[in-house]
Amino acid sequence: MGKIFRKIVFHFCTKRKIYCMLLIFSCLFSTSIVLAEESGGIEGSKNQPENDVGFAVEPILTKTQIDSKKGFYFIKVEPNKPQELTIKIRSTNVKPATVSIYVKDAHTNKNGAIDYDNEDYKKDATLKNSIEEITTISEKKVTVENYEEKKVTIKITPPKEQFTGVKGGAICIMKADTSKVKEGISSTFGYRIGLVVTEDSEVYDDGSTLKFLNVQPTVSQGRRVIQARMQNPEPKILKDLMIETKLTEKGGREVLKKRKMNNMRMAPNSQFEFSTNWGIDPLKSGTYTLFIKAKSGTSTWKWKQDFTVGEKEARKINEDANFTITYQSWVPLVTILISLVNVILIGCLYVRSKKWRAI
Repeated sequence: MGKIFRKIVFHFCTKRKIYCMLLIFSCLFSTSIVLAEESGGIEGSKNQPENDVGFAVEPILTKTQIDSKKGFYFIKVEPNKPQELTIKIRSTNVKPATVSIYVKDAHTNKNGAIDYDNEDYKKDATLKNSIEEITTISEKKVTVENYEEKKVTIKITPPKEQFTGVKGGAICIMKADTSKVKEGISSTFGYRIGLVVTEDSEVYDDGSTLKFLNVQPTVSQGRRVIQARMQNPEPKILKDLMIETKLTEKGGREVLKKRKMNNMRMAPNSQFEFSTNWGIDPLKSGTYTLFIKAKSGTSTWKWKQDFTVGEKEARKINEDANFTITYQSWVPLVTILISLVNVILIGCLYVRSKKWRAI
């Protein structure tokens, strides 16, 4: 009987191993097929997939281009002397594609990255005669079809007054995919070509100045956060930026909340809010201290700022936040009592087990 039982177990285990091996091989095989399908439409052939943008763009570099190896415009200009840039827009299939062309200033988003096509940002007071203000476009809307090619001209007119550093932005060539509009939401596809202009510099990312403006508790994307507004007042990109924050009660040593981020970049003459997440617990009124340490290249900055959260402000922030943990005042006391009872019971069981062993 025992031999028969062992044979059945061995047979069952062997079959399970075979099934597992077949499952692993099938997963590997199916994965390779998916990868092959995903990479099929990258060659730029005329047989485009369904999600093809429908057009391609190419910047035509000018003699004023400072670095011809770069795939975006980095050009030198002179005060009050207009300059024209040309972009090719080429159809990639038979169907017509209508695109919108516009220029946007570079700014720094909440993640500490340089962004362009976002309206929810505060323009810095140090930004004068921005890219949007000194550029005009020959055609703001273009339609290409059946593999045809059209050219669009962007005219840059620098201000009369000479400026230092760089002005940064992007030329956006976007197509709204109206066929995929659902519940009022449409997908947008297209390209962005960087545009950096200067009168006196061949380097655009050697910024060395950072300022701390203010701190404010608020709600961001449904979360309670402590926001520190940072500013790059220089007309240069501030790269490889590290910011670390620590939050304590005023006069206290215990770190309540902290955050650290590396490899951030700030656009020229821009601001952004570095948020320290408070968490899901309700924000309490009181006076706090925010410690900030920042580093970029060889430059290091440190700030210490006290701020007060009033009862009304704390209540509003807690009400506006999506995630909140609330409990009655008696809950901690009951939790402590239950823990004590559990410890006493475990001790009694331990003593009793020793007595049983002695018997």
